Amino acid sequence: MKLSKGRKQGQKTIKAAGVLAILLAAGQDGYAADAGKAVQFNIPAQSLSTALIRFSADTKLQVLYDSAVAEHLQAPALNGSYTPEQALGQLLKGTGLNYRYSDDKTITLEAPSHQGQVQKVNATTLQAMTVVGKNEADDSTAYTVTHAATATKTDTPIMETPMSIQVIPKAVTDDQQTITVEESLRNVSSVVPRLSTVSPNFEPTLIRGFAARQFIDGFNQYLNAGDQGSMVNIERIEVLKGANAVLYAGGNGSPVGGMINLVSKLPKKEAFYEVGVKAGLYDFAQPFVDLNQPINDNVLFRFTGEYTNSSSNIDVLDTDRFNVNPTLTFTNNDDTTFTLQGKFSRWEQQDYQGLPATGTVAGNFRIRPELFIGPDDIAKSNSEFYGVWGTLDHKLNDIWSFTAKGRYSHSKFDTLSQNLLGKGFSFGADQPLVPPSTWGLVNSELGQEQEEKSVQVYGTAKFDLGPTKNTVLLGADFTELDDDGFMDFDMMPVAFVDLAAPTFSTPYSYPGTRQQTQFTRNTTYGGYVQLQSTIYDRLHLLASVRRANVTTDFVNTASGSKFNSDEGRFLPNVGGLIDITDEFSLFVDYSEGMRGQGGANYASTPKPELSNQIEAGIKFDIAEQLTGQLAVYQIERENVRVTDFTDAQFRSVTKGQQRSTGIETDATWQVTGGLSLLGNYAFTEAEFTDSLAGVPDGNRLPGVPKHSGRFWANYAFQDAMLRGWSIGSGIYAQSSAYVDKANLFSTESFYTIDADIAYRTKAYKLGVSIKNLTDNDYFQRLNYFDTRVTPSQGTTVYFSGSVIF
Repeated sequence: MKLSKGRKQGQKTIKAAGVLAILLAAGQDGYAADAGKAVQFNIPAQSLSTALIRFSADTKLQVLYDSAVAEHLQAPALNGSYTPEQALGQLLKGTGLNYRYSDDKTITLEAPSHQGQVQKVNATTLQAMTVVGKNEADDSTAYTVTHAATATKTDTPIMETPMSIQVIPKAVTDDQQTITVEESLRNVSSVVPRLSTVSPNFEPTLIRGFAARQFIDGFNQYLNAGDQGSMVNIERIEVLKGANAVLYAGGNGSPVGGMINLVSKLPKKEAFYEVGVKAGLYDFAQPFVDLNQPINDNVLFRFTGEYTNSSSNIDVLDTDRFNVNPTLTFTNNDDTTFTLQGKFSRWEQQDYQGLPATGTVAGNFRIRPELFIGPDDIAKSNSEFYGVWGTLDHKLNDIWSFTAKGRYSHSKFDTLSQNLLGKGFSFGADQPLVPPSTWGLVNSELGQEQEEKSVQVYGTAKFDLGPTKNTVLLGADFTELDDDGFMDFDMMPVAFVDLAAPTFSTPYSYPGTRQQTQFTRNTTYGGYVQLQSTIYDRLHLLASVRRANVTTDFVNTASGSKFNSDEGRFLPNVGGLIDITDEFSLFVDYSEGMRGQGGANYASTPKPELSNQIEAGIKFDIAEQLTGQLAVYQIERENVRVTDFTDAQFRSVTKGQQRSTGIETDATWQVTGGLSLLGNYAFTEAEFTDSLAGVPDGNRLPGVPKHSGRFWANYAFQDAMLRGWSIGSGIYAQSSAYVDKANLFSTESFYTIDADIAYRTKAYKLGVSIKNLTDNDYFQRLNYFDTRVTPSQGTTVYFSGSVIF
């Protein structure tokens, strides 16, 4: 008897007399599905053995079969609502296999013998058994995720993907009782998340030392307006690191550091309703709902929403934000699904500009950390986003499937501030205008409005050819993004403030006409082809290329400056992964990116920013318990916008260069049925590689710690008396980071410890979480006018509770 291959999809080959048993039980209870009750399936075309794993996870039924029976068989895609019998019939179509129920939870596959008689699986005659453990990707309590689609737009095992892709499943965010997306992102190495006090008028998150972008279901959020941090509609978070222009080039082009794809919750076949609230210190209150209601067998509906109100450890700040997300799915329960999604979110809060470096992390006097700079009665700034997008999935036949996606979105923000003016009349204001502790104040207003239209179309073919298993992706996309706005500010200080003893007696007033003066249109379009090929089940190759075009039209009616740039080039992504053993794989990948420049006063027509990344590493999946990767990388960035100090008007040029190199590791470990561990570490060196930015070659990029890491442990009690209870605790730490490009100021290293306790049943959830348990005081870089710092929030306790029915 030939042994089946073990490691993929959680498989483990064992020499023993017995049968091949798929022992999958998705969800916490493990109850088998009613044989006559429909279940929602989303299984791509793939090998029969892998498809049966997904089938068992969805139905919680055991499937017994001889490993040789399904070794070379393929299963078609299965999308829609079916009873277990209907679904299994579809998966086995054309294979010649039959099935029977051994009991109400076990199905046995049967194959015809050479004489045409049915050959039953006989436990006494088999020489090999493959025991397939619980599929962690479909288990709501699992930290390990086996598959991800963000990296390739196909449902590909992470262990077969020659790129750095990390997934934060709902199990992790539930156990940690995270409040915001940025808090969740600390579970991934090399990510420096934005801070929640920053006004949502840009995306300051860094990955591998460079700017990242947030996506929702594969659509670029560009400046990421609205309620950036909401977790209410997120099923999981997938983080793809480095240049990735082949598949993701919307907005003004591909991000340099990487992308954060928020995968939305979708309607399910079974009705359920969850209503709850989170509450905590600083008057934090957050009611939320998750309502899933199928309208009939062909139309499914889900609605999520939350409202948040809170004050802050920072004076004056008062935040209101809300987020609503309706979703409709139309399906014929066979080969076609159309999903229509909407989102409307809004954020309101006084604009927080942080504190200057002098007086906090440097200088001979100290600013009170909780100080809000500006008058107490300044109006709230606001930011909002609304969008609607649709996804059509259609299976043409057993080989080809087709996806078409389109989105329209609109976002705008209005940011009001009484800004500090520092040495050299700089808005960065790290040093006082008048030593030792006096700064100027100028009123400013930033208003912008974006309108986006995006279309993505691609087809997927899956087929075997000799010893190879292949997936081909052919696609094209188009995005048009209009970004119009203004920035008004007083030409001279309206007041002065001594931050050693501050008073803000001058009220805010609008500094300009509030009329749009900058008009930018970014148009990106291109076509791509991608080949994924597995050779002899050991070598996994990825090759893709995109013909990319980035066009930027910019006009500033106030200054009279304008430019038009139109650049097209081929962008590759080539990688390979080889299975050294069933538990260890080596991978290498090279990729490139391109993005358009933002609006500015340029000395000459700007060139698009270019980037390239090479990475290599090892992936591991040991005993179906310890899973992760270790990677080394280098990212080169060129045509970065910098100020031309030789120009009489100090206009911008696109000539700057930067580099980031590093080592990172991410791992999860299911030690026992109840004990789950998560850890990561990153060593990052991001630097200027020329002196065109006005700083010496070799200076470090601001905001990037050289060392950072996270460790988290959670234990779910297994004893019957304590079942439902869980406790968890973790630490995040990072080394110092420079505040400014000149590397004159830096924050100190810090760590923070969190802890939680929860009780969960099918009917309700209760939880208590403590953030910054040891009440550590520290400063972090805020990235306001490319500098500033903000103090830590002290020990904060949150309570959560919800009912499910």
